[in-house]
Amino acid sequence: MNTLVISMESIIPIFFAVIGAVMFFGVVVTIAKIVRGANKTVNSNKSRPHTDGETERLCKTLDGDKLYDIACGLEDEEGIKKDYNKWLAYMSAAADKGCAAALREMGLYYKYNKTNLALDYLNRAIAAGDGKAAAELIEIYRYGLENLNCETLVEKNVDKAIECALPLALNGVIAAQKALADIHYYEKDDEDGALEWYLKAAESGDAEAMYQAGELYGFKDEDEKSKEMFLKAAEQGYADAECALGNYYCDLEEDLKQALEWYKRADGHGNRFATCRLGEMYLNGEGVLQDASTAVGYFEKAKNEGSLFGEYLLGKCYFDGTGVEQNYDKAIELYTEAAKYDSDAQYALGTCYLNGEGVKKNVGKAITYLTKASEYNDEAAYKLGEIYYHGEDAKKDEEKARKLWRKAAEDDNKDAIESLKIYFGERVED
Repeated sequence: MNTLVISMESIIPIFFAVIGAVMFFGVVVTIAKIVRGANKTVNSNKSRPHTDGETERLCKTLDGDKLYDIACGLEDEEGIKKDYNKWLAYMSAAADKGCAAALREMGLYYKYNKTNLALDYLNRAIAAGDGKAAAELIEIYRYGLENLNCETLVEKNVDKAIECALPLALNGVIAAQKALADIHYYEKDDEDGALEWYLKAAESGDAEAMYQAGELYGFKDEDEKSKEMFLKAAEQGYADAECALGNYYCDLEEDLKQALEWYKRADGHGNRFATCRLGEMYLNGEGVLQDASTAVGYFEKAKNEGSLFGEYLLGKCYFDGTGVEQNYDKAIELYTEAAKYDSDAQYALGTCYLNGEGVKKNVGKAITYLTKASEYNDEAAYKLGEIYYHGEDAKKDEEKARKLWRKAAEDDNKDAIESLKIYFGERVED
């Protein structure tokens, strides 16, 4: 009997210890669930900010395409969000429901702050058939990706870009075909490979690919094929192709009436080079009655719509007093603005400073502008060579003059070819 009592007395503390352990474990599990739930809420709030009940209801009930449309409606023409929280809620919900365009947009949203997540979204968008996402991912690998602090987020990897593009291109994704064409042309220096992929994209009716194929045929001097591709693209109202046809008829067939017609079409579709060419045709009386005031109108239109070449041409009209009252100050103002990037304006401004026309003579500024222009402008390269060879306005440097004249001669500048022959006994091969 005593033995039994002793055993029970021993068991009782053990029993309560077990009960206590079970209760403690239950408390721990409960706390863990609460913490996980809190973390889940926090993580959810990071991707989807707090919004009103109606937004939450729509995110749950509508399909992905409709949610994507609602999100797009919250952006203006420049992509500025009218209600950022709602936009993110609708777009992320649309992506969760498999909307390809929304998956792409979420990829772009996370591109610079959560790059791995961005790549995941873009891959999912591609799997859902979004060509723009394919182009975006290929571009990331083609150029690499850096943030605003110039920190590398994704290393440049052209082979990886090709690897991403090739299966999509073979499957008929136009964006991937055009991306492959660009990579072959710009990264691999492979015109034939580029042409092959542009033609594949063109077969699917892509006007830009048709135009690019036309350009490459032109580089190969296959002018009829070039014209054929330009015409196909122009039939779709592709402005660059319309302008290219204007150039074709102007330069190769010397059919100024046809050239004028195509330039007008391209101008109507927003091609500012075509606008400038129309102005030049009216200025010089090419295919039309000469009309300087009409020319100035075209140059002003091009300038007002962001064309630096148009700004230069307008400046030249003010400098020469053609179609407007001569105004050197206005001309120099226009030249200076256009000369930030336009080589013709740089050349014009350089000669102004060199000769003291419209401005006080300043050889240093003249050489600065002519040097900038000489990279793309053969007349500027020739003029700069003259300055260095004769040594009247700068320190004489015959070797520098020779290099500049060679550069200009490569662009078929007759004065440079003649100067090389006279001063250095060099003949330029055709």
